[in-house]
Amino acid sequence: MFNKTILRTLGLGGSIVIILMMTQCTARTAPALPKDILGISVGMNKDAAQKRLSEIGELQSEDRETGNLWQLKDDARFRNLVVAYDAENRIKFVTALVDEKTAKERVRFSEIGDLDTAKKEVVAPNHRYTWEVAADGKPTYTVSVYGTNPEHLTIFSLTKPVEPGVPAKK
Repeated sequence: MFNKTILRTLGLGGSIVIILMMTQCTARTAPALPKDILGISVGMNKDAAQKRLSEIGELQSEDRETGNLWQLKDDARFRNLVVAYDAENRIKFVTALVDEKTAKERVRFSEIGDLDTAKKEVVAPNHRYTWEVAADGKPTYTVSVYGTNPEHLTIFSLTKPVEPGVPAKK
């Protein structure tokens, strides 16, 4: 009865507005997990990665084990990217680093993925959330975020999974 009275009072246009409002309230979806950071993705070949990196940053240092450090030219959220390559010259990880003192925009953990589906490691003040991204039942990459602020991240990584039977390098 109440709904009929409201709909008669508002007319068809009002009922559409109410339906849209109800849909917006109930249809909140979690963000899709990122496939790249600033156009750099796990598995990307080195030449394509170097081209993109030179567009957005400047190489600061190179290290085959720990990764190459790039300072970003003009990004409001991140100051640096660290990238490392595997034996086939493909990206094995990309990590964005935040300078909390100079960041113009802060990135919330929840902007990266649904925190309810993440593996959580919280030991105050440290907060870490990890998601495994799979295709065809196999992990394709891992998304990890870390920070000492309960809301905002300071480190954001995409990492190639370690292959079974292949020891991790120390």
